[in-house]
Amino acid sequence: MARATRLAVLSPALALAAMIVACGGGGTSTPQNITVSVSASAAIAVAGSQITITAQVNNDSSNKGVTWSMSPASGTGAGLLINPTGASVTYKAPGTPPSNNVTVTITGTSVADASKSGSVVITLNAISVSTSSSVSSVAAGGTATITAVVSDDPSNQGVTWAISPPSGEGTLSNATATSVTYNAPATPPASDVPVTITATSVADHSKTSAVTITFSAIQIAISGTSTVQAGGTLALTATVSNDPSNQGVTWSLSPTTGAGTLTGATSTSVTYNAPPTPPVSDESVTVTATSVADSKVSGSAAITVLAITIAVTPDSALIPLNASAQYTATVNNDNTNKGAAWTVTQSGSTCSPACGMASPANTASGTQTSYTAPAMAPAAPAVTLVATSVEDNTKSASTAITVSTGTVALVPYSLNFGSVKTGGTRTLTITLTNTGGSALSISGMTTSAGFSQTNTCGTSVGSGLSCTISVSFKPSSTLHYSGQLTINDSSSDSPQQVAVSGYGRRRFLAGAAVRAALTRSRRVAVPSTTAAAKVGTRVMRLVDATRNDPYLANGTKRELLVRFWYPASLSQGCKAAEYTSAGVWNYFSQLKGVALPQVTTNSCWNAPLAGGPHPVVVFTHGYTGTFTDYTFLFEELASRGYVVASVDHTYEATAVEFPDGRLVKSVLGSYLAKSAKMDEKTVTFAVSVRLDDLKFLLNELERLNAGSNDAFAGRLDMTRVALAGHSLGGLTALLGVQQDPRFRAGVILDGVLPDFVAVGTQTPMLVLTAGNDGWGQDDCRLWNGLRGPRVAVNLKGAEHVTPSDAVWLARYAIKSGTMGPEKTIVAVRDYVAAFLDANLRGLPASPLIRKNSREYPDVVITTQQESPCRP
Repeated sequence: MARATRLAVLSPALALAAMIVACGGGGTSTPQNITVSVSASAAIAVAGSQITITAQVNNDSSNKGVTWSMSPASGTGAGLLINPTGASVTYKAPGTPPSNNVTVTITGTSVADASKSGSVVITLNAISVSTSSSVSSVAAGGTATITAVVSDDPSNQGVTWAISPPSGEGTLSNATATSVTYNAPATPPASDVPVTITATSVADHSKTSAVTITFSAIQIAISGTSTVQAGGTLALTATVSNDPSNQGVTWSLSPTTGAGTLTGATSTSVTYNAPPTPPVSDESVTVTATSVADSKVSGSAAITVLAITIAVTPDSALIPLNASAQYTATVNNDNTNKGAAWTVTQSGSTCSPACGMASPANTASGTQTSYTAPAMAPAAPAVTLVATSVEDNTKSASTAITVSTGTVALVPYSLNFGSVKTGGTRTLTITLTNTGGSALSISGMTTSAGFSQTNTCGTSVGSGLSCTISVSFKPSSTLHYSGQLTINDSSSDSPQQVAVSGYGRRRFLAGAAVRAALTRSRRVAVPSTTAAAKVGTRVMRLVDATRNDPYLANGTKRELLVRFWYPASLSQGCKAAEYTSAGVWNYFSQLKGVALPQVTTNSCWNAPLAGGPHPVVVFTHGYTGTFTDYTFLFEELASRGYVVASVDHTYEATAVEFPDGRLVKSVLGSYLAKSAKMDEKTVTFAVSVRLDDLKFLLNELERLNAGSNDAFAGRLDMTRVALAGHSLGGLTALLGVQQDPRFRAGVILDGVLPDFVAVGTQTPMLVLTAGNDGWGQDDCRLWNGLRGPRVAVNLKGAEHVTPSDAVWLARYAIKSGTMGPEKTIVAVRDYVAAFLDANLRGLPASPLIRKNSREYPDVVITTQQESPCRP
């Protein structure tokens, strides 16, 4: 009998057959219970409409049918039932639409058995109004067509129109029940003015909808490169928007003397001519274009006249007596190409020929000179080879040489690996050359803890031959590592000892100090935003109907949660937004083993998005992170006019709580518990899933922007979209901009770069690193592969999680250099915004991304023109 009961769930017929078999075959069957099913011809009703409801009573031998009832009852304004029979009834909606949607339940009850009934639910819709505009902004003298759609209005009376401000900022014309034309004034405003056009339902004045159109002031943007060498020229072009008179601009230069000249000025272009002599240090010059139509409006381009810089490679060497090594001086921004003069010194004084010679004594930039050690050992083995710019003798660079009495040459003779993530690896190489007349025997090589080596030398190196020693640094903690590579061989100066050093930096939020910092306060706040715009935020669930979830094997479609931050238009109060959902935050507390504090944000839940279009920043979080881990940066960008779309990569993210309450946890572990799976196969798979997620998200953003009723419709500038990410998200951002041309800029926040990943893109890129004390092979491979506009920003003394919310959630437990957490937070915000402003919005490049700033002493900038690595 139990088997028959289970079958009944699937099929009453099969269950009945099973019961017959179980009871031994035939016999009198048990009468079945009465059941009632009710259906309606429609689920939605509007005022004045009628819907037919039918009932079917099963197993009713008397065929008495049903009686009908309605909730709310007839006479309450929710409609009534007419023409009832035992099998059907008609629902008649009231003639006037309700103020709000009303749910009506209609029930058929069996006459034969009053305990049996069935119901249908019908929604009686209220009037609703939606509006859309042909454009989101209008210049002086321009027009915009606004249309209104009134739903569920049986009288079809349409709308009336109103404008705010009611005077001075344009008029409405050609008003109909469904459309109106906005006419902007003939004279441009001093600054952008938001104009709100409201449609009000004639049938129900409480139902309205509004669109905001920006009456645009004259704007001037200047295009052209931002740096120039002494004696060089730059062509600058001014684009004047929203000027109906089309009079163009006039040009000016600041400082007015000593900073170069302007020539060939027209109403749209000019040529800047830099001074013929390089400045002592980078010199900032401002070229300003002023509107002829409105002299109060101008745009400017900050130009940097570059000072000479010089670098020498290699930076150290061990050179035996009479042996030679090749050195190269790279002189940047030397418009005369006079190159470098070479001198050999000890203790600051010239010492040739006793301490060696450099020949030729002068070389052009990028051309080698040869240093030859003396035939006899100098009084001290330490020698300095100095390259001095001929054009500007205040600029020089040097390299350290140790003169050896043996037969082994080592280039370089010291290795600084800088900062490497714990568990990661960086490899640098040394060339060993046997300068002796006979073979060099090698008996062994050893390294200090944290370092390892492989080599092509074997046990013997022939006379005049070379081999390569590869030294790898793999820190296991956050300590400073230092030691030696020791080479034992048959040279008279054996063993040779190459100094090696490096720092390890943390990958995870771990340790007692972090836990203590997280529990220091019961309530904390996201750092306040600095720009004027209010910030709105909302969460959206998206399902990719074209793709099965690659983390599941049951055919479920890929489901993502995306959180948006954006500039808000607030006409009513702000409902404070939560930092993250309660389910996720509680799960984080479990993983950390501490009660995490309550977090106050600067955002308003589901606030209306300010009139656009706005540039967009898509963000992909760190490995097993979540989409709110960088809220301090997202809120700041939103306050500066950007829309940020941060995606939770489901089943990789530590936890995702969907709107229906489901808490989906990571199947790959979590950085919070140091349990994340880090093998190459897993991480490679995770990145491939992320890239598909991002492609889908871009498609969805385009769909939302093109829609007519969505909150994002017309608000997103899909021609100006950047992709940013932290850690593994940084790698994802690099690959994303390489694969999808819709991304116009990329931001890598302390990204990882495996050896097998190819780099090659013309897309503008910002590379922000944390605590990177030296350019290793991975850094150089990334830098040399960035062929478009690029800038590197290094936060000295920081660690891997510093660019995330950890820097303020666990304040002072996360490394932030001498600037401290507050200044570091401002720095991260400012540098990311400056890069996006220049490379996404097309604004003049801020000095922050053109040279080092005294305001941020822990930040080191490497610009487009600098080449800290060989190509």
